[in-house]
Amino acid sequence: MASKRDYYDVLGIGRGASADDIRKAHRKLVRQYHPDANRDNPQAAERFREVQEAYDALSDTEKRKQYDEFGHAAFDPRSQQPQGAAADPFENLRRGGAGRNYRSWKASPNVTVEDFDTNAGGFADIFEQLFGRGGGTGAKRKSEPRQQQRGSDIEHSVTISFEQAARGCTMPLQLNREGQIETIDLKIPSGVKDGSRVRLRGKGQPGPSGQYGDLYITTRVVEHPYYHRQDLDIYIDLPVSMYEAILGAKIDVPTLDGKVTLTIPPGTSSGAKLRIKARGIRRGSEQGDQFVVVKVIVPKNVDDHDKRTLEQLAAKYPVQARQDVRWQQ
Repeated sequence: MASKRDYYDVLGIGRGASADDIRKAHRKLVRQYHPDANRDNPQAAERFREVQEAYDALSDTEKRKQYDEFGHAAFDPRSQQPQGAAADPFENLRRGGAGRNYRSWKASPNVTVEDFDTNAGGFADIFEQLFGRGGGTGAKRKSEPRQQQRGSDIEHSVTISFEQAARGCTMPLQLNREGQIETIDLKIPSGVKDGSRVRLRGKGQPGPSGQYGDLYITTRVVEHPYYHRQDLDIYIDLPVSMYEAILGAKIDVPTLDGKVTLTIPPGTSSGAKLRIKARGIRRGSEQGDQFVVVKVIVPKNVDDHDKRTLEQLAAKYPVQARQDVRWQQ
């Protein structure tokens, strides 16, 4: 544990930082160290992982309290905890070790989030309820009799990249309950959104009667340095020169599935949206598109001779740029 940096130092903030300060610091460092923006810097991936680990701990109120009191030992399963203290069930997630009592739940079409428990026939895609007509909220807990004395619920956030949210992924989660390690294969389907919340029934802490509480997982999607999402569509800005916009050009544009060559038609204006079909977010049978937003860049410091040339072009090819705006009517 001594080799780990202080989480506050990792994010470059003080211990009295607010939740908003933590989010701002995280957003800045994600842009700086995102692997897609640092393909030639292998150290950036490790720095990115370190930033994510620090944010995961400090953005969660309960985890932050534990960290402030116990430091990194709060998330070390080998550390002794005071009797009754709530253990972090995911401290082994980033350690990658194989725990005891390993059980792997695979996707089954007959098991839903509400059906999931220890004795279920399989581990369903626990996020399938995120994509109903309700707009992506997790299952609500059913009312239970007071006398059952359920165990405490566990809240945990899973941080994934923009690409993992868009295309889906599978990750192992290790639960540490009463000294026993359970590992589940958590399948995150394509199309999840930031802040989506889902319940895994019976995966929380045990109660006095032996009945377990629930586990609530919230997805945190890392902001991408140049993509942004609108529903199932992806948007990206494309700077083009004034000459490319006037004369037309062919430009290689990145997508989540690799580069494509995009044709810029002659006479394209700044703000024009060019569609690349079926390169957006996938969600079940739905498939979004990618939109490339053109940003025309004009030259600076044009000399007097070239200014006169441009004035002649403007007279020869007049453009009524504001004829359709409402405030001109």
